[in-house]
Amino acid sequence: PFGTHQRSMGDTQPANLTPMLAQYLGIKAQHPDAILFYRMGDFYEMFFEDALKAAPVLEVQLTCRDRNAENPIPMCGIPHHAAQSYLQKLLEAGLKVALCEQVEDPATAKGIVRREVTRVVTPSLVGDPDLVSEDQRPLLIAICKQAVGFSVASLDQMDSELRAGNLPDERSLLEWLTANRPSEWLIQEEISQASILMAAKSHFPTVAITLRPDYFTGDKPSLGAIKLYLKETQKLESAAIFENPLPLQLPNTLLLDGTTVRSLDIVPISRDQATGHSLFEVIDETKTAMGRRHLKQTLLNPSTDAARIQQRLDAVEDLFESPQLLEELRQRLGTLRDLERLVSKVGLGLAMPRDLLAISCVQKVLPDLTVRLQGCHSDGLQAIGQALNPLELLTDELVRALAEPAPATLRDGGIFQPAYHPEISSLRELSGNAKAQIAAMETSERERTGISSLKIKYSRVFGYTIEISKGQLSKVPSEYIRKQTIANGERYITTALKEFEERAVTAEQRLKTLEAELFLELRAKVALQAEPLLQNARLLAELDLLCSFATLSRKQSYCKPAFHAENHLRIEEGRHPTVEAFLPAGKFVANDLEFSETAGWTWILTGPNMGGKSTVMRQAALTCILAQCGCFVPAKAAYLPILDSVFTRIGSSDDLAQGRSTFMVEMAEISRILEKATPRSLILIDEIGRGTSTYDGLALAWSLLEYTHQEIGAKTFFATHFHEITSLENQMPGVANYHLQVQKWEDSVVFLYRLSKGTCHRSYGIDVAKLAGVPEKVVERAKQIQAVLEGQSQRGTKTRSKALGITQNQLDFFGPA
Repeated sequence: PFGTHQRSMGDTQPANLTPMLAQYLGIKAQHPDAILFYRMGDFYEMFFEDALKAAPVLEVQLTCRDRNAENPIPMCGIPHHAAQSYLQKLLEAGLKVALCEQVEDPATAKGIVRREVTRVVTPSLVGDPDLVSEDQRPLLIAICKQAVGFSVASLDQMDSELRAGNLPDERSLLEWLTANRPSEWLIQEEISQASILMAAKSHFPTVAITLRPDYFTGDKPSLGAIKLYLKETQKLESAAIFENPLPLQLPNTLLLDGTTVRSLDIVPISRDQATGHSLFEVIDETKTAMGRRHLKQTLLNPSTDAARIQQRLDAVEDLFESPQLLEELRQRLGTLRDLERLVSKVGLGLAMPRDLLAISCVQKVLPDLTVRLQGCHSDGLQAIGQALNPLELLTDELVRALAEPAPATLRDGGIFQPAYHPEISSLRELSGNAKAQIAAMETSERERTGISSLKIKYSRVFGYTIEISKGQLSKVPSEYIRKQTIANGERYITTALKEFEERAVTAEQRLKTLEAELFLELRAKVALQAEPLLQNARLLAELDLLCSFATLSRKQSYCKPAFHAENHLRIEEGRHPTVEAFLPAGKFVANDLEFSETAGWTWILTGPNMGGKSTVMRQAALTCILAQCGCFVPAKAAYLPILDSVFTRIGSSDDLAQGRSTFMVEMAEISRILEKATPRSLILIDEIGRGTSTYDGLALAWSLLEYTHQEIGAKTFFATHFHEITSLENQMPGVANYHLQVQKWEDSVVFLYRLSKGTCHRSYGIDVAKLAGVPEKVVERAKQIQAVLEGQSQRGTKTRSKALGITQNQLDFFGPA
């Protein structure tokens, strides 16, 4: 129904262009890639192409301006007070929104009201934490190609975390992108079509913005681009809160690449993919949003610093053995708002009165926490207690200043306590008692003049006036000033009434103006303390993490692991933390694991499908990861080395977007492992070589096992159905065979999930197929064929194969038994 020029304005101007629309188009031209929320009174309006794009996403009615014109202008709108929910929809659709506000009072404006874009909301620069879930991490990154490698910077605006550094090549960049999953990225024109970006986009949704070359300047060009983009979109005079970047990659952390994180299901890949079965979801006992995010980042970046790990373990033990203290701390933590994101709102100039009140509530808890923590035995808990900064002067002023409950916005009024400023009390009394004072004045004037019909009324045009009916006009005092004739009488004003009106009507506005000024001053004081406040937030997150680990360990009977400087690893009666959580208590079958000179450094793991091979491998990896996070572990005892990396090659997947088959993906992952693994790595390899011919796969698996054992020397699980490989136990010292036990019972199999030394020479695939519901006819035929193939070297093979309809060519394909 709309003319084509409204879909893409270009240089074309509609014939029905008004001054307001001219202003709109001028502002829109400055933000062509954003939906413009154009403030008109109590609504944000969208016009032209923005309306056509936004209406279906927002699920609002698309209407038009000048419906009877030759080219009606498409438009839609949303209530200003409900903008938050609509913003969320646009952000989830990957769109940017420019908030265009009225920056002068419409009542006093001469001509069209002046409007300006005050902030641009993007998928990564959301600003208001209420627009994203507390565990989301909207990440902005910038990428700049250099002579060698890439300059990369990232900004987590919600947590006020800025990082910068260099990555050596495209492979490292892709791994970093996959692990961090940015919401939005800034790139140079020359790399806008680079294959690395196309590959990353195929892994996760994101918004890419190509910037001019002058954005990428200085020693750290990507860092400069982020800071400039931040100031432009958020309209900040200063971005001091984001001035000090951290390293791009955390030092002294266990290497867990994106493939390993996915294979071990350490955290949900995205909010939409949360199933409740990830390690993070199963072990999370945190009480604050800060702690939850900290737990997730800790699981993704376990420590390799022995002293740091031990300090955490000792703190968890302290809490583990003090259940009353643990519960008291958790109760305190459960009352706290998200200090990290509150401080971010302050730094961005978005914090409202209730946000500052929430900051003061957090700060008021700190002295009590400090006393409790300094009485603990462990150095880690004592250190947190000593480092918490009460910021007495700021906290006292916030407590003294802010009313409770605090209003959500500045225009609501009632921000401050009456004693905070001498004018507040008198202005409140004047504006709040206006009706009572008018009623008293009305009664007084009736008695003084003897006019029984006298009424004092208020209108927006004339303000307060005294209304007197025609029958009593003769009694009007001489000091009354006639203002207006009405149908039933006259309206008058008096000097006293006008003075009262000036005081009463302006008092409310003066009060709101005064409170707004005082609030901005108070917010600026809080902003000056952003760094110590953020430090407090991180300390509280760490305390929440330790309390979470202790609570989990008590609930699930975890043990404190012991670390040593050697390379051997022993876990007694180890359990899988996630699988165990979904089984009845005591039903999980625990197993002992050991990597050592006597038990072997490379385990060839055989056993039936569904027999538990993957569970055993994964539980070993997850136990090491939890331990290096500083958590107790699901075992009777654990004696562990500090690993530098965990690598996995588990499961089948392809990458059709990049034209890579399942086997190609498998080989790429193996290549990554062989390149980066060290003697202090833990490697999990499951079913390598199954995507090609039998001999190709067997040869690759055999060669790979030899290389990881002899050249790398890592602790390696090698699960396989190529039973020929088990012969390496007798050929290579340090290679050992282990299997998962299974028993045949009548015509089915029973999985025992018990790990034993030695080899399982059957895979029981047909039995598993039967359990999975494969039709009986298919199962029986498979058994017949299996019998022929397994017995082909025996006398009578040709006769049996002929009876089963298997040709000699088909038989020869499998080679000798």
